[in-house]
Amino acid sequence: MGKLLSIAVPCYNVEKYLRKGLESYFDERLKDNLEVLIVNDGSSDSTEKIAREYVEKCPEIFRLINKENGGHGSAVNAGIENAVGKYFRVIDGDDWVHTENLVIFLEKLREIDTDMVIDEKREVHMVTGKTKLFPIPSYVPVDQSCSFEEICTREDIGSYIMIHTLSVKTELLKNNKIKLQEHVFYVDYEFIVKATCLCQTAIFFALEIYQYLVGNVNQSVSSQNYVKRYGHHDIVTKELLRYEKEQGFTGKRGEYLERKVNLIIHTQYNISLIFNKDRRAGRKQAEEFRKFLKENYPDHERKTRKRYYEALILHFLGVDSEKLDKIMGRG
Repeated sequence: MGKLLSIAVPCYNVEKYLRKGLESYFDERLKDNLEVLIVNDGSSDSTEKIAREYVEKCPEIFRLINKENGGHGSAVNAGIENAVGKYFRVIDGDDWVHTENLVIFLEKLREIDTDMVIDEKREVHMVTGKTKLFPIPSYVPVDQSCSFEEICTREDIGSYIMIHTLSVKTELLKNNKIKLQEHVFYVDYEFIVKATCLCQTAIFFALEIYQYLVGNVNQSVSSQNYVKRYGHHDIVTKELLRYEKEQGFTGKRGEYLERKVNLIIHTQYNISLIFNKDRRAGRKQAEEFRKFLKENYPDHERKTRKRYYEALILHFLGVDSEKLDKIMGRG
């Protein structure tokens, strides 16, 4: 019997964290059903050396893929290309898994055949050590197969589908030639959108797997890194606009994809008009992007116009990301 799950572990200079992550997969009970693809994305530190240690310890689980640096998307692409497990997921090289729950998860995978599986994650703050579980809400049906329409068209459920909680059938990704943008950040969202759009069925497990390290000022989702890497976000946003048009989905699937694309457009406006402390430069970015939408995707411009003006008002009121967090009760 083949592997049930392939986990791609994108790694770039993560020697400080990698051993903890790989140790969480190193369990005799996982040998038959799990493969861990350590994708070394051109690291210059001891990442490759540490990875080789685990390949030598347990070649039944670990495989090392060395490649030139191409960014997170490139590493995920390499993982998809090399995966042999029935299901595929991504866990970054500075994160780890709940080993006992992963054992249970694999037992559950043996019994199902849904296109995607959604579980739970826990955030772990790297400085304070405080943790926060993101449980599946009580109103979400667990341990039973659901249709795409039952879950992905509901925003209160769809928001729990993230790269940290998502496993997808590998054959769907391979057969549909899913490939992420390379040399850019923010491809996690691209993966979620493209992968989930392919699925017909899903199942939720109230099982905590991913242990996600947070609190690093260098993380791509910090407000100032969003500003610094605005061009990266712009590339991913335009790729998803292109993808939506190319796919031509209709009905509930089309509504779902449209909503997902509109959400990343909202973020694009937030980066320019709220996160960017250079107000003039941010306003210019937003105006240029809105012009691009008007000329190429007028329906999206119309449907996100309200968000543009909301962000513009906050912009002129001097609201930045810190003030917005306080207004929203996140500060």
